[in-house]
Formats: sequence, C-alpha cells, structure tokens
Amino acid sequence: MAQRKFLMGIPILLLLLLAISSTTFIFLVKAQNLSEPVLDDSGKAVEKGSNYYIIPVGGRSNEGGLDVSSIRNTTNPLVVSQNAQSSSGGSLRFTPVNPKENTVRLSTDLNVKFMSIIITDSSTIWTINNELIPQRYVVTVGGVEGNPGRDTLGNWFKIDTYEDAYKFVYCPEVCETCRPFCGDIGILVEPNNKRVLFVGSDKPLKVKFQYTTANVTVTNAPPSPSASNPVKLPTLSFINVVMCIVIGYLINMM
Repeated sequence: MAQRKFLMGIPILLLLLLAISSTTFIFLVKAQNLSEPVLDDSGKAVEKGSNYYIIPVGGRSNEGGLDVSSIRNTTNPLVVSQNAQSSSGGSLRFTPVNPKENTVRLSTDLNVKFMSIIITDSSTIWTINNELIPQRYVVTVGGVEGNPGRDTLGNWFKIDTYEDAYKFVYCPEVCETCRPFCGDIGILVEPNNKRVLFVGSDKPLKVKFQYTTANVTVTNAPPSPSASNPVKLPTLSFINVVMCIVIGYLINMM
C-alpha cells in the first residue's frame, strides 16, 4: 500500500519539478533579453527621476543643446529645437514605460520631459505632430506622460546607440495592433534657420547625456490665445481691488 502511494506521488513530484524548471528558464530568458542601460558622459547609467542635458556631438562647434521654440507664426504647439548657440539647453527627464524600471535602457519606450521649462497652456512632454509642417513628423511638446496605448502613441520615444554615442528613435511598441511610422530623429532646418527635431532623418542627431543637479532658471513661455482657451481675467484680484476702494471710500466718509 505504501509503495502504491509512493508511485502515485511521482507524477505530482515531476510536475512540480517541471514547473520550477520552466519558471527558472523564463526568468533567465527575461534576464538575457534585458536591454543594456543608457550611459551618461561619465559612464553612469541614466536613471529615472534624474535630470540630464542632451548634448549634441559631432556637429558644428556652435550648436547647442535642446530647447523649445515657435515656428511658422504659431506658438501652439511649440517645437523641440536645437539652440544655434553653444549652450546646454534645457534639462530633461526620462521615464521608462515600465513604472517599476528605474534605469533608462536601450531600445525601450520612454517619455521625455523638459524639467527647466514651464508652458502655461501645455505640458513639456515630447510628442509627435504631423500637422504643423505638411508631410513631416515634427517633435513638439504637449504630450501626456504614461498611459501606454493607442491614445498616447505619439508620446513614446527610444534611445539607441549610434556610432560612439546615442540617437533618439520614434517607433513605439506600446500598442500591439498599431503600425506607427518609424524613424530616426534628426534636424530639419526651417527657413528662419531654426533647427527642429523631426522623425525620418537619414542623418540622426547624435547625442550624449550629461547629468545635472543645477537649479536652472525656469522659462515661462507665453500662452497662445485661442477660442478654446480664452484669456480669463484675474477675478479674485479684481474683487480685492474693488473692496479696497469701497473701504477707502467709507473711511473718508467717516
């Protein structure tokens, strides 16, 4: 009887061993497929929650970092552009699609956000715009952070190696049924010589990343007046002014 129970227990034991082996195999495969970290110019991994300058390399000596600017007589949206002068530009932060991931890794979807800029009627998160310049996918600000899926397809970018540095790529994988336009991000020179980031360049913008802890000066970009966003008067301040006038009048009457 005891031998029969032992023999009956063998299949269960084999199933348990198989389950453990399968789990271990899946874990090892995932570990092997984990992308390498993106490194800053000091050789340290680029981390979520830290601020960095994007430093173009290999171009003209007077080209600077990245910032926002207006083109074609419109301030909505503002485009991501490269400074013509040799300045570090605005500081940025990278947020991987996986909320549990603290390291920015190669070929992995992420959000890019300017941290040194405040725009009164827009976010500073990178996104793709195909209406501002006909037949061009331009990088602008105004995107949404997180919520990966079809509705946020234009907000996800990747960092890949390029020669001895890195490049940005637009080819999001946050929607399994979507077929987005993919391409490297390079520079499109506008008629006013503004250097705008766009998708589909055969010469990607080569960049490195520089960690920063500096308290940068915040730039307030002016809002763009529109029918959907009418300019609102500061109602509370107006009421306070009226009250002061009334109180002053009553004091004079006493």
